[in-house]
Order: sequence, then structure tokens, then C-alpha cells
Amino acid sequence: MGIQINVGLMAYGMSGKVFHAPFVHLNDGFNFVAVTERSTKQVEKDYPDVKSYDTIEELIADENIDLIIINTPNYTHYEYAKKCLQAGKHILVEKPFTATVAQAKELFALANEKGKKALVYQNRRFDSGFKLTKEVIDSGKLGKLTEVHFRYDRYRNEIGPKVFKEDSAYEASGLQYDLGPHLLDQAIALFGKPTKVSKTLARYRKNSKVDDYFFIHLSYPNQVNVYLTSTMLAADIPPAFVVNGMMG
Repeated sequence: MGIQINVGLMAYGMSGKVFHAPFVHLNDGFNFVAVTERSTKQVEKDYPDVKSYDTIEELIADENIDLIIINTPNYTHYEYAKKCLQAGKHILVEKPFTATVAQAKELFALANEKGKKALVYQNRRFDSGFKLTKEVIDSGKLGKLTEVHFRYDRYRNEIGPKVFKEDSAYEASGLQYDLGPHLLDQAIALFGKPTKVSKTLARYRKNSKVDDYFFIHLSYPNQVNVYLTSTMLAADIPPAFVVNGMMG
């Protein structure tokens, strides 16, 4: 077995249990070392050898940990990522990486200064639908592309229980920060950086304090237009990927 990366997981809720822990545990390149659980201690039932810390500060202070996965509420990402880098840890941060470009640039500069990796967790690049869409585009069967539509829709017409997503008082709240990073990452992974960007945000749910709809238009050379849309009010979910070209 080669070198293993010792991994700490900052939270063990749904995200930690479903999107991170199983993959870290099964990958021979990683050693699942510790998590943070402030109240209910559940990790020992699933992974008896994994240490459970009461606080994030204890997790960061663990000298055995090389990489920390930051899967906490959106508004905490910048603060915790900075603390991890200052402590000499590599970081893998869930979307959104930060609330602002300035925060992201600061973290990348700090990572470079410390000789550490700062990465964004973008699992939607590996969705079967996206991989098939990429395969079709790369095949050239559609000819010159004219327009591309990516969607990520839900039907939740009431305000959700996660306050940090539903209250504009928190940084990086609202649908554009919640699902927008997935669609933007997919578009940029396929087409690169656009030449022009425009967007529309809206609030439709009663008493909503944040956007629950967004439409983003990315313009590319050769008149290729990419449209990214998400809504919380799609009772009949439309196709996630639609690609039109000169040949179909």
C-alpha cells in the first residue's frame, strides 16, 4: 500500500454520512481518522476506529490529520477553511467554496503560502447524466452547438428548516449558492470560461427571504449559448440536460 492521506471530516450529518465518509473509508489512498460531532455520537456505530471530537477546534488541532473536509453550513466555509490552512492542513471544501471571490482568492493565496492544497468538492461532475451529455458533445454527432440547457429543479413550496440557506442574513444563502455551483461547475468543465455572464434571481415562495429561482446565461465564442436554470417550484421536473446543435 502506498502513502495514505489521513482525513478529518468536519461534520457527520447527512452530507458526511452519504457524500464523504463511505468514499474516504473505501479508498485505499485515504485513512479516515476523525470527525466532529457536537452532540449525538453516531460515527462509532458506522466506523468504530474513527475518533469523534466535540469541537472543530479539536479536529483542526489533531496533528495526525493531513486533510480536512469542510462540509459545514455555507456561511462558515471561509472561516473554517482559513483556520485549517493556518494549521497546516490541506482542505476539501463543499460548494459553495466561499461567499465572495475575494474570500476565495485569499484562501488560495494562503494555501500557496503554506504549501497546501485547497480544493472544491464537485461531485456532480460524476453524475451519469452529465457524463453521458459530455460523451455526446465530445462525439461531435450534434455538429456545431447552438444552445445548451442545464437544470437542477425541486418542488419545495414552503420555507425549509435550514435557516442558513433560507435567511439572507447568512452569507451564501439562497438557491444560487445552494445549487448554482453544481450547474456552473458542469458548464465550465465542458466549455471553459464564458465571455459574458448575465443572471436573473427571483423569490416566489411566500415569505421567502432568499432567491428560490435563478436563470444564468453564459455566452461563448461562435454563438454558443449555455443556460442554467433552477427553481424550487417545479412539480413536474423537466430534463436536466438539453443540448442542441446544427445536426440535432
